[in-house]
Amino acid sequence: MNNLFSSFPKLQTPRLFLRELLLKDKVELFELRSNDLVNKFITRNIPKNIKDVENFIQNIHELVNSKKGIYWVLEYQEKVIGSIGLRHFNSDYSYAEIGYELHPDFHGSGFMSEALQAVLEFGFFKLNLKEIEAYTHEKNESSINLLKKHKFQLKKNKVDFQFENNIIFGLLKNEYQ
Repeated sequence: MNNLFSSFPKLQTPRLFLRELLLKDKVELFELRSNDLVNKFITRNIPKNIKDVENFIQNIHELVNSKKGIYWVLEYQEKVIGSIGLRHFNSDYSYAEIGYELHPDFHGSGFMSEALQAVLEFGFFKLNLKEIEAYTHEKNESSINLLKKHKFQLKKNKVDFQFENNIIFGLLKNEYQ
């Protein structure tokens, strides 16, 4: 990539502050990542304790420091309520995958739409990505509706071989503008 990452890119929306994940976030992150509703449509290792979250935070720092991904926490009124990130960049950094999660107490509030908008603008106009894809469970209607609201298109012929229940949506920069 380029020097955009000499310092972590902080983003702001009308209600949210998107910032770097810190060790001080471990309790709130544990509440988020171990929540049954958050994990309903996600296949991953669910943290069993704070130590698991501390290891996750270390892995995220390595991902960011190696320029293989960006992971923001969504902070609302000084509380971490979710996360969003870009990863799996291709070799020329023209493509990335986006992923996100939001604590159920904040579902239906428009917070994730705000965060997604900010990250799409950052990805397309600061990183100069040409395409962003999102992999989501075929029954996760909230995620599907969010992606469609932001002009993502279902890629009917693309398959997620790791998770057979996922469907893939893509958004090209020229379709976003």
